[in-house]
Amino acid sequence: MVRNWKRIASAAYGCALARLALNMYLYLGELPVEYEESGKQKQWEQQYRELLGWYLDGEYIRVLEKIDGFREQVRQEMETLVAYSDAIQIYEYALSRMERRFVKDLPQVEVGEEELTGNLMRYLAADGDVTLQNQRIRETLRQLPVRFTRQKYFSMVHDALTTYIGADRLGLEEEMYLLRSNSLIEISRKRKDDYEQLNRCLDQLFALSFRDLTKVSYEDAREQMSQCIHLLTALSEACNNLEEMVNDLYILCLTGNEALRDSSREEAAQAILWGLMEQYRLESREIPEDIAGRLPELEGIQEEYYEKYQALSYRQGEAVGQEDETDLLAARVDMLMSSSSFARLEGKEKQGSVTREELEEAAAAFLGELEPILSSCQKPVMRAIMANTLSDLPIVFGSPDELQDYIQNSLSCCTDPAEKATCMELLLQIMETDGYELV
Repeated sequence: MVRNWKRIASAAYGCALARLALNMYLYLGELPVEYEESGKQKQWEQQYRELLGWYLDGEYIRVLEKIDGFREQVRQEMETLVAYSDAIQIYEYALSRMERRFVKDLPQVEVGEEELTGNLMRYLAADGDVTLQNQRIRETLRQLPVRFTRQKYFSMVHDALTTYIGADRLGLEEEMYLLRSNSLIEISRKRKDDYEQLNRCLDQLFALSFRDLTKVSYEDAREQMSQCIHLLTALSEACNNLEEMVNDLYILCLTGNEALRDSSREEAAQAILWGLMEQYRLESREIPEDIAGRLPELEGIQEEYYEKYQALSYRQGEAVGQEDETDLLAARVDMLMSSSSFARLEGKEKQGSVTREELEEAAAAFLGELEPILSSCQKPVMRAIMANTLSDLPIVFGSPDELQDYIQNSLSCCTDPAEKATCMELLLQIMETDGYELV
């Protein structure tokens, strides 16, 4: 049995209650107008109010019967928004490489290819931390021009994926999700009629002719993307905030029967929640002064309880797989308290290591889905997909010389001056942002 369960439950309960009251206050007052237009707001707010009302009435079991399904709805909606965002970013990537064709008076890139390559190699090796080095390499790969055949690309993907042989299956599963999301596969599955503006934008981008692109069509496409990115940011923030509130409500119901409570703090938080519930019922986003006046009573409470929770000895890994119900309960609370709002609570669905047969099957399935997309899309889009997905893969360069050759070849094989200049400018900006000074 997990040690100090009552103390763990008390800290988690106190943190979740204060955080829920504050987040719900912000959600009501700052929910973007764009979210209302998606058609999801009233439906989800009604479902959440129902769950919250049951909690406030002490009906924890009733909440727990429904909250998993509601949480999964929100999680899947966020995956849909991510698919839209990744699809639009592919076209943003392709169009950004053409900026210098249509935008005048942009600063010239004064650094030559060899000088840039040398500085990139020094920049990539400047930090001894392997994780940071790999992050820098991935971002460099993403910005480099792509100039190779689909077969060469398929070979590179396959070779990189073989590093998962013998690794945890969940890692491969997450990798394949990233690859599908960054290659237009996920959006083909997850487009929804609810998002009319996003669908119109995608349809226009899919129909855009890069060969016949003019200044007017370029500027129109960029404006459409800007509006969609603004909308996606608003929708994603609202979805994330809602999932955080769902998680906190979940924690309250899991720990409420065991938690030791501070009556004055609980009264202040519940008064805020009841008051906000009434505003929702009235369909008003005006927050009365008596509700706002209770907020100072919760100042610093969330942080205080969270520090207590972190200081306790429980670790999720100690509980997974044990028979005791308290251990499993503590593990679930720990996942809900984590920084990953959308974490799957069921844990790892597949245990064990990836076999070569499983790897070959996963790679073949991905490349089989990707082949018709690359065959049908225009070259700038194909190159954007290749660049994005290659930057998601494990680093497989055998030596610094091999990486340097790849960078040099990528730059030298690009015969489009506008694209090459943009790529070089972006690489210089990456180094500058990290505080690296050119040699």
